Parts: sequence; C-alpha cells; structure tokens
Amino acid sequence: MGDYDAIAIGGGLAGSAFALELARQGARVAVIERTPAPTLKVCGDFLSREAQELLAYLGLDTAALGAAGIATLRLVSGERWAAADLPFAAAGLSRLRLDEALLRAAQTAGAEVMRGQAVTALAADGKMVRVRAGGKTFRSGCAALATGKHNLRGWPRDPGAMTAFKVQLSLTPHAARALGGIVQLASYRGGYIGACTVEDGSATICWLMDACRMRELGPDWRAHLAYIARQSSAVGDLLLGARFLSARPAAVSGIPYGYRRRATIAPNVFPVGDQIAVIPSFTGDGTSLALSSGVAAAQAVLGGKPAGAFQREFLARTRAQFLWARGLDATFKSELSRTFSVAAIAALPSLAGLVASRTRLKGIDELTGPVPQRGYSSSTTK
Repeated sequence: MGDYDAIAIGGGLAGSAFALELARQGARVAVIERTPAPTLKVCGDFLSREAQELLAYLGLDTAALGAAGIATLRLVSGERWAAADLPFAAAGLSRLRLDEALLRAAQTAGAEVMRGQAVTALAADGKMVRVRAGGKTFRSGCAALATGKHNLRGWPRDPGAMTAFKVQLSLTPHAARALGGIVQLASYRGGYIGACTVEDGSATICWLMDACRMRELGPDWRAHLAYIARQSSAVGDLLLGARFLSARPAAVSGIPYGYRRRATIAPNVFPVGDQIAVIPSFTGDGTSLALSSGVAAAQAVLGGKPAGAFQREFLARTRAQFLWARGLDATFKSELSRTFSVAAIAALPSLAGLVASRTRLKGIDELTGPVPQRGYSSSTTK
C-alpha cells in the first residue's frame, strides 16, 4: 500500500482535473505543484464550448468566476482583417484565476495539495510509483505526469522551434471596447499573436515567435511587441496606452506544437495535458485538451485501464483535430496564404465557423455523460 492511491505531478488544469475526478470518487490523491502561489502561465485564456462543458462537469461555474463572453473571431494579417461569428458561445478567463479555482476544487474534494515543491524524480515499475519532491519520496499506485509545457527531468518530449510569451494588460477604454466580445488572432512574419478580454475588464495577449525572429530581435519582449505592432495597426491600436500588469511576460521555449506522446512511460503513469498532446495555440482548444485528458486518465484509473490504453484512445479521439490544426498551421507560415485566408473569410464568414468546428475536441459527452457512481478501491491500480 502506498502513501496515496494517485499523485498528480503538477497542479495545472490537467493535474487538477485528474485529482478532482479521482478524489470525488473516494481516492486518496495528492497534487504536487512547483509554484508556491498563482503564477502566469504561457497558455491561452480562451474557453471554447467544450472547455466550459468540462469545467461545468468538474463543478466550476465560469460565469461566476467572471469570464468575459466571446462571440466573434477577428482574423488579421497586416492591415487586412475579417470578422466572423464563432459557431459556439466562448469565454475569456485568465489561467491565473481558473487554475486556482480548479486546484481549490480538487482540495475541497479531498485531494492533498503540496505547493512550492518541485518534483525531482519519478520512478515506476508498473505496480508502484515513487515520486521525489521536497526531499521526500512519496509512493502511490499511479501518477499523472501533468507538468505542462515544462518537462520533468528524465521524461522529455521532442523539442519544438517556437518560443511563446504571455502577458496580461489593462487596456484603454477605446481599446477595451474594440476588443469586447472578440478573440483576435493576428499573424505576422515569424509567428502570430492572440488577444481576448478576460475577467475584471483586463485582457490577455499571447504571441509566438520562430527561432529566426528570436535571433533577429533578441529576448527583449517589448521589442517583440513593437515589431508586431509595426506590421499591423490592429495590434498597435490594442497596445497603445495599455498598462502591463506584470513586470515581464511568462515565457517558454521549444514548444513542440503538434506533439503526440505515443510511447508509454509505464502502465501506471498517465501523461496528461501538454505531456500527451500539444495543439497549436491558435485553435483555442488547449484548455479542452488539458481538462479532457485529466478527466479521461482518472476515469481510466477508475476502470482499471492501463496508461497505454488511455493514451491510444485519447490520441485516436484527437487525430482528426490535430490533422486540421497541422494544415492550418502551415497557412501561418506563408504571407500569401495568410492574406488569402483573411480574404476568404471576409468573402465567406461561414468558413471560419467550419474551420473552428473541425479543430474542436470530440467525444466530450463520453467523459461528462451520466455514469454509474463508482467508489474507489486501491485494488484498481494494483
């Protein structure tokens, strides 16, 4: 018998969802989170319909958390832009607020939360998992590898070529009105930048930059934004007069967009969130993938299903979504295709809805539908 039935290595959306789903079925769960307090993370703050349904299943009310409504997509390339209605009611909510709410929900359900402790080692033999953190070793029947975009030493993913940044800001009244109810996605030479309003009237911007542009511009994030603003007044007008709410943005390099983990770590170690699949952020579906992977992994544990089977099923469910995302990602790398995409949506706005629907996660009902109440038994992970 271990110290816990399950351990979530990481207290972001995927790890918290995993812990919450198990804890409310009676499992002894621990969440080990390296940050001691709420921290800005390089993840989008856009919530699709699927993300909101998953959060509701987990007991979170996004409206009560202050989420801002989003109904329109604005696609920008240089000085060209097009707007289209989204095929679902979306919302903007900062990960600062959402992550903490979900972690608290897991704790309320009975999970033990350890903050400010970095996991330094993970070992698994198929029967027992040993996790080293804070100078102690914890044992459990299974674990979720939920470290997000940061890899755990000894368990790397293939590196990518993009560097991502994220910052929250307070907009001028004019810019706030211009962005109200809209998620804006602007492409530029070297990457793309997204923006949306979140709770309390603030806004989030995230941008990605390829290695060539990073070498050219260096690490100065303000120089990045100035470079992007020179290419598009839609971005420049948004930033003009804005007040940044942190001294510097969150940043992470080597993001492997399109990554899908096929190799099994161990029968009782479940990779979730960005540790199992990393979809290009312009799709706005990373939150859904994180939440659904955490819930699906927990349900696999409850059903006595090994990690390999969980991974195969999850990757099969997301295969078509990733194929569409890969094709769309190629359009952002060519100025001609970017311009054509904006013109096409301006001429036929329904195209945006078609594309958005193709890049959504499928099979949500299988996770959130009514299922028989299952009490947890430690024998599940033996």
